Order: sequence, then C-alpha cells, then structure tokens
Amino acid sequence: MDMENVKQIFRDAGTAISRAVQFTEEKLGKAEKTEQDPNFEQLVTFCDNTKQNTETILKNMEFILNSNPGIRVENLFFLDKKKSGLSSSEYLGIAMTEAGNDFGPDTAYGSALIKVGNIQQTLGLNQREFIKSANDCFVNPMNKYLETDMKTVVKERSLLEKRRLDLDACKTRVRKTRMLATTKVKQDDSGPTMEELIDKAEHDLKVAQEEYNRQAEITKLLMEGVPSAHPQHLQHLLDFVDTQAAFYLKCHESLMSLQSDLSGFPSDQDNIATLSPDTPALGRIQQAKVITSQEPRDAHDLRLSAGEIISIDVNSDIGSNYFIGKKIQKGKVYKSNIRLLNQG
Repeated sequence: MDMENVKQIFRDAGTAISRAVQFTEEKLGKAEKTEQDPNFEQLVTFCDNTKQNTETILKNMEFILNSNPGIRVENLFFLDKKKSGLSSSEYLGIAMTEAGNDFGPDTAYGSALIKVGNIQQTLGLNQREFIKSANDCFVNPMNKYLETDMKTVVKERSLLEKRRLDLDACKTRVRKTRMLATTKVKQDDSGPTMEELIDKAEHDLKVAQEEYNRQAEITKLLMEGVPSAHPQHLQHLLDFVDTQAAFYLKCHESLMSLQSDLSGFPSDQDNIATLSPDTPALGRIQQAKVITSQEPRDAHDLRLSAGEIISIDVNSDIGSNYFIGKKIQKGKVYKSNIRLLNQG
C-alpha cells in the first residue's frame, strides 16, 4: 500500500469521525443543523411514502401469491420431483382422483371424487398461471422500480445527508476558530497563524457548501421524478386486476361446469319426504309408517318415533311441508326412516 492510499484512509476516517461528532452534537442540541426548505421536505415525505407503501403492498402481494409454505418446503428438500411446484388445489385434486379410482370409478362416490379431483387440478393450474401473470404484470416491475429508481433516490439522499453533516461540521469549526481568535490565545510560532486557521476553515466551509448545494440539486431532481412513476404503477395495478378477474372467471366457469356434472348424482336431499296438513290434490297425500326413529339433524328436521303413522305430501316443496300426528308440525322426514303404506 503506497503512502497516498494511507493518507486517504486517514482522511476518510477523519471525515467519518467529524460526521459522527456533528450528528451526536445535533442530537444533544449542542450544534446547529442546516434545514431544507418546505418544498424539499414535502418531496422527502412523498418519496418516503411511495417507498414504504410500495414495499408493504409487495410484501402482502407476495404472501398471497406464495401462501403455501408446504410447497416451498417440499421444493427446498426435493421430496417429490414429480409434484414439486404444484399448488394446494392440485395436491387436493390428485388425492381425490386417486381415492376415486380406489373406491371405483363405477361407483357414485368414486366417480364424483374423480370429477371433483379433475376440476381441483384445473383450479390449481389456473392458480399457477395467475401467480405467474401477477408476478409478470405487477410484482416484478414494482420490485424493479424499488431496486433501480427508488434505490438511486435513497442513495443520493444518503449522500446528501453526509454532505449536510460535513457542511454543518465546517460551520462549527469556523465558529469555534473565530471565537478562539477573540480570546487572544498565545500561538505556537512553529504552527499556522490564527488568520491562516480562519482562512482554512472558511475555505473548507465554502467547498462543503458547494458540494452540499450540488448534491441537494441532484437529490431534488431525482425526488421530483418520483410522482411521474405513479401513472406507470397505476397501469401495473390495472393489469393485475385484469389478470385476477380472468383467474376468478375461469375458476367460476370450472365450478359451474362441475356443479352441472354432479347434478345427477344422488344427494341427501333425495332421501327427504315432505309432510303437509292440507288436503292436497289427488295423489299427493300418502300414508306412511315410521320404521326407524328419526332424530333431527338440523332445525328443519322433525323428531319421529318408530311405529307412528304419518301422512306425507310427497310432492310439496321443502320449506312448505308438515307432519300430521297429534299436532301439525312443519319439517322434514327422511324416506329411509319410513315405509309408504300404499306401496305395501
């Protein structure tokens, strides 16, 4: 290492110490601080808000787009290369189709599981496509903005703060040197005169002021450009909404199609008979015997005891049905618990 490099190291160390001293004295109220004009401070606030809010939005966005920690762990340890990177819905879909095949595709439950499983895998694929699109249209460009334009603004603001500390430290030295000159302290004949010390301090102050002014202008120009980025950020936001809407539309269409496919499958509602106290049209009323006691499953079900004889309106809609016995009661009875008397 040559002598010039050694000198530079000492100069840098001296500058760092000077800045630290100035900063500490400002915090303690023992030194003055150069303040910016209100317009400059408004730009600072606007830039800070832009940076902080953008970071917060991206943090929450990335959490939503990568909300399955299990997948990330699996990818990390390569537990199953064939399935790595799949979404939660795709894992569910695979489990359902495998179960459906085990139970038998020719059975109602097995067939339904396979149908639902296939749609779950489709939903999962849609989700992965949505995640990629959302990253491309919003997350990546916004991250790029933070890592380029905003990072430059932050860097120049940091440099401006250093220039300000240098400037205020020079102001402090000029003030102290002038005060020292008024005390008429005896000087060392071998050293610089008091006038020379004052001249040097004032020269350093002039240089520091010029460097500060130049850096302040650069920083101001960069911060004035921050609002102009917002229209582009708005376009990224609109693109994200478009891709999210397309994603949910695909999911809705898939689920509606699934509901249609499953509409012919037997359900618990197919096992429900209805009861009515009215004298209905011919053919609607049938006598039935309760062969198995019925305990209510929900607020709409009736409580029945084995051996009771009831009259059933087999064509009435759910919600307008009644039980005829000792008293009229509105509710549902399940066909598995009764035997229609007119059918033997």
